[in-house]
Amino acid sequence: MSGHRWKIWAQQIHTALGSLVEVGEVVHSGGRMSRFRYLRRYALVIVTRGEGHYEDERGRERSLSAGDWILVFPEIGHVYRPDQPGGWDEVYAMFEGPVFETWRGQGLLDPGRPTGRLADPERWLAEFKRAMQEENSGSLTRLCAFQKLLAEALEGHGDVPTAGDAAPGWFADACRLLSRPESDAAQAARDLGMNYETFRRKFKEHSGVAPHRYHRQQLVNVAARMLDSTELKSAEIARTLGFSDEAYFSRVFKQVTGRSPRAYRTRQESR
Repeated sequence: MSGHRWKIWAQQIHTALGSLVEVGEVVHSGGRMSRFRYLRRYALVIVTRGEGHYEDERGRERSLSAGDWILVFPEIGHVYRPDQPGGWDEVYAMFEGPVFETWRGQGLLDPGRPTGRLADPERWLAEFKRAMQEENSGSLTRLCAFQKLLAEALEGHGDVPTAGDAAPGWFADACRLLSRPESDAAQAARDLGMNYETFRRKFKEHSGVAPHRYHRQQLVNVAARMLDSTELKSAEIARTLGFSDEAYFSRVFKQVTGRSPRAYRTRQESR
């Protein structure tokens, strides 16, 4: 494999209502995005081949596969990448403007729902490619075509299941156990009377993430709240949450949030 290929289909489609800043595709994505980044505009990304995952600084983490979409918001740090280098393809559109701020004001672009799934991926992708590559269409026509496709994406199958989506009773218990600093995935499986491999597989089916990653995320969420609301030092927080030492705690915190505990606290204080 010779590495990823980036092809831009369209650039700078401007109207008074809004703009399509760039539309294109990436083949054999290299997965180089290793820490949270921020864009200056919205972006819609559709995975067309392969598997990977999405995370953002607000604690959302989702597994992805072909047919899933990602909605990027300008002010939210995020990261998405394939599980293996070169392991997925994607199409994307970066957009901005008054019409999309209206969508957001009405709750149609919801930061709480950054991922979802197309109802009919094959048909949607064919229409997206045709509409975005139609050079003979006017700017307003292409922007309106994109709005239609964006609406169809948002009205697809929705986000991956969470604890509130008709999950079995044990799942809520598992989430509660994995939110405790003193627990872990193996202990949660034992407490629930389940074989570990069965527990791991079923938990991921309902949450979209493996139980150990869910547990890690919950610990980091608690740590972030402690950094926000207390004056405890990183070493004290690490001990409270059961980390072996401050260095390991800082490494895990940065892996999840993209910032060290110190940088996170400094950024919160400066707001």
